[in-house]
Amino acid sequence: MSASFEKLSAAASAEIVNGEHLLLGGTPPGWPDRPVKPAFFFKRRYTWDGDIILGCTIGCSFCYYRWINNTYMTIGRGKQGLRRIGEPEEAVAFLEQSRLFAPTRDIVLLCARSDGSMQIPEITRFLHAFKHPNWVFVLHRAPFGRRQLEEWGPDDRVVYSTTLTPKPPETGPGSWTPIRPERQLEGIRFLLREGIPHKRISLMLGPFNTNNVDAGVELILTLGEMGFRFATYRGCSIGNFGVAPDRDWLRREGFLDGEQDETCAPGGHEYYKMKNWLAPEVEEKLLRAGEKVGMRLHRFTGTLYKEEYGVPVAYNRNNRWRRELGQWRRIEMRYLYAYLRWLGYHPRSIKETEDGYLVELPEREVATEDVAMTVGAEFRTSVLFNNYRIAPTIGDLRFYAANRLFYPLPKGWEEVVDLYARRSRAR
Repeated sequence: MSASFEKLSAAASAEIVNGEHLLLGGTPPGWPDRPVKPAFFFKRRYTWDGDIILGCTIGCSFCYYRWINNTYMTIGRGKQGLRRIGEPEEAVAFLEQSRLFAPTRDIVLLCARSDGSMQIPEITRFLHAFKHPNWVFVLHRAPFGRRQLEEWGPDDRVVYSTTLTPKPPETGPGSWTPIRPERQLEGIRFLLREGIPHKRISLMLGPFNTNNVDAGVELILTLGEMGFRFATYRGCSIGNFGVAPDRDWLRREGFLDGEQDETCAPGGHEYYKMKNWLAPEVEEKLLRAGEKVGMRLHRFTGTLYKEEYGVPVAYNRNNRWRRELGQWRRIEMRYLYAYLRWLGYHPRSIKETEDGYLVELPEREVATEDVAMTVGAEFRTSVLFNNYRIAPTIGDLRFYAANRLFYPLPKGWEEVVDLYARRSRAR
């Protein structure tokens, strides 16, 4: 492989920020060498987030993937923008060969970078090949209909998952999202009439700000009347991996309302510039509406999966104890040590602290959030690390591959790692 640093520098939009960025979208347009495909599954947090087809024809204006240099061309560009990663059976094999994945423990979340409405037969093939009892959440913003019912209804593992976004009433038809919540509610009512239980319909409400919170309150009241007893809600986020958001447009359509802290991303995030921002007065209105109709509204997906679906979750997040999940539990540290060794680590010590178990790793070993949340979920406790980062670096992919944490990585990933290693040495 021969690539010049000059070619890479000249194409600024072709930069790969970190290893997760590469797994998420593959090499971007303008990449100076052989293209590399995305991974079927690109991260493991509370769920395994993956796809068979990358991209979405719906094209919501606030979609995360608009602002990423290796996915922006797949969002809102029609069917020609969609990119097939591979075959559904290959996606199943990826999970089964990845050491961080555990049958019976982990939630599989399909269509994380896409929409289920654009790959119905592929999802069905995945389900037929996937023989494990894990929950499979299918993200699907488009309204549900008979085809989705017939394809996935008989499979009790499938959770029909959708995001409902009430738009500010004064915005035009091209703002926020082209999908109308009214049509989504018709599809949800159809599933309920056909016998799909409420638990198999997971609702994410939002994003919310001061401009659409009143419409959000009405939505929550409607869902309560439909018999729903839980949902998740979220605020607004913006990010940047090589494609700057058009903030002026987002302000004109009311997604940025002038009162948000547009720099509120937690430390360590390379993508987010504002993450899940929700003003206290907006959140209070939503929670009051939930209380009125007896709905449990979850601010964090971790509490949703733990309390509503009974799934083991990590009590650590971003290398801190997430107190919203409750008290972490005590464990036998020798089992934690053995599990970390199985993953390829060499812990120097493990200490019990007020915030959970602190693992001291050697200088050259680093636990990513993929690893930390896997370990925390395995033991249903809080596990922290002295050497930690949210996302793997490009170089960390060598450790991922050598220990089969995510496996197999897309063909050509070594060339990307080698290029950046040589580039770093040349500085």
